Amino acid sequence: MTRDEAVALIKQQMTFRTTLDSEIVTNLKAAQVLVEQEPYKPWFLVAEDSYTTTEAEEQRIEIPEDFLEEVDEAVLRYVPFDPTTEDPERDLKKDQYDVLRKNYMDPDTGTIETGPPEAYCLMGNYFRLFPTPDDEYRIQMIYYQKDDELDTNIENQWLKYCPYLLMGIAGRMIANAVRDPTALAQFREWERDGRAVLMRNVHSREMTGMELQVGGPH
Repeated sequence: MTRDEAVALIKQQMTFRTTLDSEIVTNLKAAQVLVEQEPYKPWFLVAEDSYTTTEAEEQRIEIPEDFLEEVDEAVLRYVPFDPTTEDPERDLKKDQYDVLRKNYMDPDTGTIETGPPEAYCLMGNYFRLFPTPDDEYRIQMIYYQKDDELDTNIENQWLKYCPYLLMGIAGRMIANAVRDPTALAQFREWERDGRAVLMRNVHSREMTGMELQVGGPH
């Protein structure tokens, strides 16, 4: 479903209004920001593998502009440029900054040790690597990313996989603003149904084809 089709459906529930297009678009964009800040993230927000390269003597890696949060089962990973090297790929262990700082402190110099990355923490707008890289190293990132904004008439992932969630939230905001209780009730139902569809699809993707045993999947 495209953005303009979503706008048309919202207007239809409000007695086929011929105005409010720009206001509805604004509220669709606000609804997207809202759902992307919720603690539960859907699969379609997972970014493709993203790579960055460290700088020697620079501990920090700036998080991507579209970064929302990390994926639980996908920590940062050190991936050598040359796959034939004896230095293997490895997951970086995530821990708290003060713990890592203590663990990687050189007692002789009072500074953080240098070398290939082994661990990291997320602080502010940066990943901080430990030890501090002493060369260029390739780091793989998999994370939840912001979806494309509805600035133009596109179909982004939200409108593709759960349009009624986005339209329900946006419509509810508009209906509240114009004092339309009938439309408000409908939009609340859309939002409720949209969340149910999203949860069902997420659960299906996680469990379909998985061998289950007593105590859960193994």
